[in-house]
Order: sequence, then C-alpha cells, then structure tokens
Amino acid sequence: MTNLPQLEHNLKALSNLKRLQICAFLKKNGSTSVGEIAKAIGSSLRATSQNIKILYSAGLLVRRKRNFFVFYRIASPQEEPIRKILSVL
Repeated sequence: MTNLPQLEHNLKALSNLKRLQICAFLKKNGSTSVGEIAKAIGSSLRATSQNIKILYSAGLLVRRKRNFFVFYRIASPQEEPIRKILSVL
C-alpha cells in the first residue's frame, strides 16, 4: 500500500514550477552544483538553495559533497506515482 503521508509530502515538494525545473534539469544533466542549477533555471542562488532544500527533505534528491561544493542528483523515489511524474520531465 502507498504511504499516503509521504506521497503527500513528495507531491507538495513538486508542486512548484522552479522545483519541477530543477528536477528536469537534474534528470537531463545528472549530478550538478547549486550554482549551475541556478544559472540554468534563471533563479538566484538563494531561491535555488531553498527549493533544493525542499526537494532534498522530501527525499527526491540526494547530495554528495566534494571539497567546498555540494552536488545534487535525482534520488530513486520509492513511490510509483512520483516515479511516473519524474519520468515525464
């Protein structure tokens, strides 16, 4: 059975145009830094960082630190509806 509270949390995280753009960019480009994501989607570093924090806390992104940089990529979502949403980006 689907974990409805987690699904709700994930859907709320995706219910924003900039966050969808972040996911689409990461799906296309793989592991990327916040600065590169911000530049690609035409958003400030601060706004991009806030949106990434929401996606990360929902479990939709994973991060890897290298020196002073943090790289993000799409996580493998456990819920089928989220996999379907991410597949169409």
